[in-house]
Amino acid sequence: MKKKNTIIFLGVIALLLVSAKYIPEKNTEDIKQFEPKEIKANEIKNLNIKNIEVDNFVDEDINISINQDNKNEKVVTEGLNNNKIKNQKIRQATARELEELKAKGLISEEEYLLENGGEINQDGIHLFSLYINGDKKSESYSPFIENEKVYFPLISFFELINFRNFERIENNVNAKLGDSLEDVVIDTKNNRILKNNEELKLTSDSIKIFDGEIYLEKDVFRKLFLTNLALSKEKEKINMTLNFSTPEEIGIRQDNNVRLLKEGKTTNDILYSNDKKLFELGYLRTEVNQIFKKNEYEKNGDWQSDWEANLEYQGAFLYGEITANYDVRNHMFEDIKLRYDDIYKGHTLEIGNYKYMDSGAREYDISFKKDKGYIVTGSKNYIIKENVPLGSRVELLYMGIIIDIQNATNGVVEFKNDEIKEDRSYQLKIYTPDGKILIKDINTTSNYNQQNKGEVEYDINIRENHESGKPTTDSKVYYGLTDHLTLGMGYLREPELINDEYEYLDKGRLEAVYSDYVYSLPYTLRVGGDKVFNEFEYKINEKNTKDDYSYDFLGQIDIKKVRLRLEHESKGEFYEDKYKTKFYVRYTPIKALDLEYEREEATKRDGIYGIDYKEKINKYSIEYSKAYKDLLLTGEYEYHTEDKGKYSFNTYYTGLRTATLKLENTWKNDGKDYEVAFSIFSNGNRLFDYNLEARYTEQEKDKFTFRFSTNYNNWFDYEMFIDKKGNQEHKFGIDHITDLRNPTAKIKNMDSSPLKVITFVDKNDNDIYDEGEELIKNVEVQIGEQKINTNENGEAMFYGVPNYVTYDLEPKIKKPNFLLGNNKVQVQGKNTATIVAHIPVKPMLTLTGFINVEDILELNSIDKMRLYEELLVTVKDTNGKVIDRAIPDEQGIFEISGLLPKKYLIEVVYMGIDHQIDGINDEIVKLTYVDKTDSNYYVFNIKEHGISMVKGKGENKI
Repeated sequence: MKKKNTIIFLGVIALLLVSAKYIPEKNTEDIKQFEPKEIKANEIKNLNIKNIEVDNFVDEDINISINQDNKNEKVVTEGLNNNKIKNQKIRQATARELEELKAKGLISEEEYLLENGGEINQDGIHLFSLYINGDKKSESYSPFIENEKVYFPLISFFELINFRNFERIENNVNAKLGDSLEDVVIDTKNNRILKNNEELKLTSDSIKIFDGEIYLEKDVFRKLFLTNLALSKEKEKINMTLNFSTPEEIGIRQDNNVRLLKEGKTTNDILYSNDKKLFELGYLRTEVNQIFKKNEYEKNGDWQSDWEANLEYQGAFLYGEITANYDVRNHMFEDIKLRYDDIYKGHTLEIGNYKYMDSGAREYDISFKKDKGYIVTGSKNYIIKENVPLGSRVELLYMGIIIDIQNATNGVVEFKNDEIKEDRSYQLKIYTPDGKILIKDINTTSNYNQQNKGEVEYDINIRENHESGKPTTDSKVYYGLTDHLTLGMGYLREPELINDEYEYLDKGRLEAVYSDYVYSLPYTLRVGGDKVFNEFEYKINEKNTKDDYSYDFLGQIDIKKVRLRLEHESKGEFYEDKYKTKFYVRYTPIKALDLEYEREEATKRDGIYGIDYKEKINKYSIEYSKAYKDLLLTGEYEYHTEDKGKYSFNTYYTGLRTATLKLENTWKNDGKDYEVAFSIFSNGNRLFDYNLEARYTEQEKDKFTFRFSTNYNNWFDYEMFIDKKGNQEHKFGIDHITDLRNPTAKIKNMDSSPLKVITFVDKNDNDIYDEGEELIKNVEVQIGEQKINTNENGEAMFYGVPNYVTYDLEPKIKKPNFLLGNNKVQVQGKNTATIVAHIPVKPMLTLTGFINVEDILELNSIDKMRLYEELLVTVKDTNGKVIDRAIPDEQGIFEISGLLPKKYLIEVVYMGIDHQIDGINDEIVKLTYVDKTDSNYYVFNIKEHGISMVKGKGENKI
């Protein structure tokens, strides 16, 4: 036994001597302390190990052969994970196999660093410690080096920052960076990289792919993702500063935003409108015209004279807007309306008293509904109707080309045009008399009154019927039970002449509309029915209202470029129609080309010998529209079983600066009846508005008309009409609008508001004028073409600002160190009452910071200066948008100017590689406008492993 122990002891001594021969840097004492399971990474680096190969994995026991100076010596370890010893076949292991070992937990991080050592400049994969925005993310980030170029692994980088907003298809990547969603496209197949649609310049070896990873050359990687990069091969350390927000940073910012919202943070958009008033004087429009006419039927050809005069008033009344029109010549009131816009979730309430024909009789009307901008009069017939400022001239645009122009009548414009069809987008370009241009979008989409969950739409109308002396009530309500299901209910009560007596008929309706997707195809289902509740029998045809009922169904689905719609209706015996079925299909192979087919089949009651019979109608149509620059071409062919074929080809041209040309060609009755019209009309609200039209038809042979009108300086008005047949009409007169609150102000539009602007210093950044805040004079405020400077009280007064449109107030602040900030101040008039708008003016502030390096780091003055240079201070707004960046000077002081008295996010990142310092990420700072010199002064204390921030001279730690 003693002999055996002696042999073991001598064997250990021999092993240590052999090991010492290959470790000249270590002394004998170090060797005696050597234990494989306790080897540290920095100790192993001195072994000059060049290759390590591992093979034949059996459970967790591994033998590692170290190839050094072409001599193989076995180092037997006690198991890299569980300290067990097993003999295995030995061969050289590649760096990739070592990565697999580490991933499976068979070797530790330090052992992996040890065994994968070697020269950093050697081609292949190398391990680095990676810091991102000052935080340590990995000790084994594995860039690839080839021909002295460094390549960073992309997918591993994404995983380390928990970035998932990217899509990888094979070896192509499409990523959206940060909360600004900057677009990055990496096309490895074609060796192309785009960032926000701008292509980066690449070489043939800028992208490498192997083992399922995508490697980007260092400079390319930096352009895509970094604002700063520090790499030390000697220290095997990489420090990256990103140019986008990581998911972690976005999460921190979202938490901060929640906190800011709880503290009452308001939006940057400030919209002022009229205060509702019981009464305020408004506008008076005066029209007086002398008319001269000549009629083709007058044999002597004498001129006839006539005159007309009207007074229109518009003003605030009973917290709404009243409009009244009085016919001076006939001593009669026209329509009188009291309107309440957007009184409830986009609904308008209107109370009116209307003239009934010319007999002097009147009817009252009350309506409460949403204004959609159009009216559906048939399956394909749409009328665009919109309220616009009085005296406006309105253009109807389709595909950016003017297709019609109308002048407003009593503040309403109405377009009936064959180009107005279902599922199209139009624009109304409204030229008001005071030179403003308003734009309103109109979409003729059939949504079947669908509502979102919890939304309600009302359509209620009560109108007096002069002939019966009884009112008609028509009401509909639609409620969104879910985002897909809408329930509707209707009630109609109207007087009906039955057996020479007016009786009330009460009819109710229920319907349900359901919309969803099936295999990504949108579909809509609607079922409904209505019934009359009263029972009356007509003597003339012996029909009874108890049989007045119907049931209906509609189904619609869009399959890519095809729309299918089926409608079916069943009616009671009160109606001649028993059943009616419609089938509609529309195919749109290319944009603006529609191929349509509609089949209607009706089953009629009581035909010959009392037998039901059927009527069938087929419709075919082809519609095409093409816009090219200033030219619009539209063509349509329509065939109807009853009306036969109809063709049309229209051309619209807006290339002239002040006029639009329109050429219309129509063939009816299978091309037998031809009509052509050529028109020229002025664009917009010019000094001269004119309309010239030439028209020819087969029936009337020829027709030529000429119209001309103008209004000069809101006073003189002239209109002229002449046609080839000898009819003429000339109208001379006065058309003037007066603001009764300021009769000397120049007003061209009754549907407008006065605007009072007040500018003040918003010291507490709440965008609200608080008592005691300083008013600012000599601020130039512009709205449209009007510019006014605020007076000593910080006030400016505007007149005639058109209603129903949003205007941006554009102040120019002449006082140094003040600006508007991020606010957008807007006004929108809804009646004629005065709008009061307070414009908050922000003082510009400076954020000052001092970097305090604590003594524990034991840095001399030069090391401190170097540390300052490696710090990056970033100031962001609360949405994460970078406002400015700064690097401290040699004394550790930095300043960021041009900031507002509000809350910001501040970030401090260490970009160097000599220290391990955790930075500050999106801390909230609040800048204030006060006289204290240290109010916006912050101290950043750098300790051994991190940075802390305090406000002022080191007090009130945040």
